Amino acid sequence: MVPDLSVKDSSPTEPAGVPTVRGGAGTSPWPMLARMSGFVRDLGQRFLNAREDDYAEHLRQLILPDCSSVLDLGCGMEGALLHRVAGIPHSVGVDLHTPAPYNGKPEPRRHDEYHRLDVRTIADHFPADSYDCVVASDLIEHLEKTEGSDLLDAMERIASKRVIVFTPNGYLYQPATPDNPFQEHLSGWRVGEFVERGYRVIGINGWKPLRTTYAQIRWRPSNFWELASLLTQGITESRPRFAFQLLCSLDV
Repeated sequence: MVPDLSVKDSSPTEPAGVPTVRGGAGTSPWPMLARMSGFVRDLGQRFLNAREDDYAEHLRQLILPDCSSVLDLGCGMEGALLHRVAGIPHSVGVDLHTPAPYNGKPEPRRHDEYHRLDVRTIADHFPADSYDCVVASDLIEHLEKTEGSDLLDAMERIASKRVIVFTPNGYLYQPATPDNPFQEHLSGWRVGEFVERGYRVIGINGWKPLRTTYAQIRWRPSNFWELASLLTQGITESRPRFAFQLLCSLDV
């Protein structure tokens, strides 16, 4: 007799009328994990949008109520400040690299004026009390410490109402890039240094150890740690010494 070598289903037969239970032992976990990953990703994106809106809202509250003119130092090519704070009556950008004239392509929002200057020389170009608000976002860390202190002195002289500084919390390693040697970080600033000058400091971007260069998430899976960073924002906002970045403001 030839033995039957076919593979038979050894699972027990379910009595008629008894519903089949899915997802028990032996069921592949991957579909469930995929759904969980998608849920975390969607939730993380919602928190990411909320975080960006939260940062922009802080800027709007600092600028729009009473500042009709803004000097944006290190403004860059993309008009980041104007994207976060729309409706500034008059704004002027200062950078070594300013946008080219409009060439028919879609372009970022533009300041009313641009000055192609080294920010270390602004004291020679703008008189005292010439702008309601002076902003330096992601700038001061690219200067040597003494140059940064001189920049703050100049900003506080030029502003008639408010100075705003956004910078990493402490020194954050960031090298120069082949196309932009000015990307290198040359100094670090801590909460106490701004508080001593009379600044109010808010923590931004969550718990400091979770992020690294260019504010990228340090560990994988990035979706999970991004969510962790966003969840800690509510704590570090009022405890800025634990935050990744600092939003500092001074009424002059």
